[in-house]
Amino acid sequence: MATTKQNQMIAGRMVEFQDRFSPLPNDDAQWLIQNAGEAIDLFISAVVNRVKETAKAIITILSEIIATVTIPATTEKFVAKDKFTVDTSRKAKVKISYLGDNFKEWFLKKTEEPFAGSTIYGRKLNKGSVDGPILAELGGQEKAETTLSEIFTMMERQANGEAGELLTNGYANIFYVRDINGTLRGVRVHWDDDGWRVYAYSVGHPLAWNAGRQVFSRNSSVSQTV
Repeated sequence: MATTKQNQMIAGRMVEFQDRFSPLPNDDAQWLIQNAGEAIDLFISAVVNRVKETAKAIITILSEIIATVTIPATTEKFVAKDKFTVDTSRKAKVKISYLGDNFKEWFLKKTEEPFAGSTIYGRKLNKGSVDGPILAELGGQEKAETTLSEIFTMMERQANGEAGELLTNGYANIFYVRDINGTLRGVRVHWDDDGWRVYAYSVGHPLAWNAGRQVFSRNSSVSQTV
């Protein structure tokens, strides 16, 4: 409800409003005169919706879902050191050309239990961002979390850099996985000329991921943030 002072200020600007209305066609001007109450309602509605439309125009960090990936159930434990091995030979189950030092330290001793399967959702980064705001849009660390097993399953489907849900243009595919100590880390997977390269980062890392990179999580909806 507008205050008395605000009503007085609105009344004081009526001349300006009249000038604004002067270009209206005669039919519209006549309707305005005959339906002043409805016109005021439309004006108020436009003012209220202005804020909503501005919010819609804000570019969120993450795009809508552009990839939906079904990961089948497993019956055996996933032993990271047996799967993530550097091998670019023709016999390699998955061509991996490089493992970063952080990844080796934080993940190669990890073993994951069998699980019942999942669905992974991929989204592009609309704009550059560090991990914190990305995790917030994904609904927090728990909803953002994936596993090494899920990552490797996706890599297997594009073992030699074939087209698929993972980007193979050199851009990062970003996952969030808990390490051997239970700390959530950012895991980057990208295709180089001779194989997949896998790195791990602290989610507090100060450098931003660039726009156009792809983020995967189990969360099918995101929180809209500014």
